[in-house]
Amino acid sequence: MDFKLVDESKAAVEPSSAGSPVSKSVLAMALTQLLVVAVFVLPLLLSYWRSSDQLSLVANLACLALVVVCLSAYCLARGAEDSLFDSLFPFILGAASLIGACYWNMVAMVGGHTQLADQWGVFRQWIGLTALLLVVLVVGIFGRQMLRINRTHVIRGLSVDALSGVSCIGVAGWIFTPTLASHSAHSFAGGVLGHTGRWVLLVVLVAAVLAVLLCVASWTWWLDLRRVSKSAVQPWLSMALVPVMFSGLLVAVALCVVHVLPV
Repeated sequence: MDFKLVDESKAAVEPSSAGSPVSKSVLAMALTQLLVVAVFVLPLLLSYWRSSDQLSLVANLACLALVVVCLSAYCLARGAEDSLFDSLFPFILGAASLIGACYWNMVAMVGGHTQLADQWGVFRQWIGLTALLLVVLVVGIFGRQMLRINRTHVIRGLSVDALSGVSCIGVAGWIFTPTLASHSAHSFAGGVLGHTGRWVLLVVLVAAVLAVLLCVASWTWWLDLRRVSKSAVQPWLSMALVPVMFSGLLVAVALCVVHVLPV
């Protein structure tokens, strides 16, 4: 019998070649991220170009619906791979963040408080709730790791739980995209190329670039996890939604910066 030597390095590369399931999954991740971000940005553009109470309500409802879809899809996708705690605990924190943002937004709208100062007040209340939820997250994930009988891969477990929790909490920040659009339009009153307008444009561009870099990084994270262990890889949908959900915090940071800029 003739035995042929097989180059293991080439064999290891074959699963990641073009047209393979891995390449198709990365493409699916990129298309999903592009679609979700585009739907999130659409209400922002509508609120900027046509400022009205009715349009602001529609934009808020659209962002709310998409946030609910992202949070639910992410936790359901992770639930197929992780324990009940790993999938349920981030969902509870994310739901609390979402409920707080919705409640204060609806109270302001029903009361007719739609001015920039009122919108900023709602945002500040959500920031306080987010800080509290982040503290609960840190305590919860550390407690969970310390209560494990077999404490292997503690650092990996902490990082995965922290990233998942922060993403679920931060996705509610997308609800404030209409508020960011209103503040940006107010800052652009003196012209897009004015002193304040240039800074606002720079802030928005930096946030957009960081969101794109997070999406690109998620492709590398997923491929690296797949190389380590195919059985422990998160579904591509959950990994695709992580940078999009995390970018809700970028919206919050951008809103903070735009608000403190002098008009």
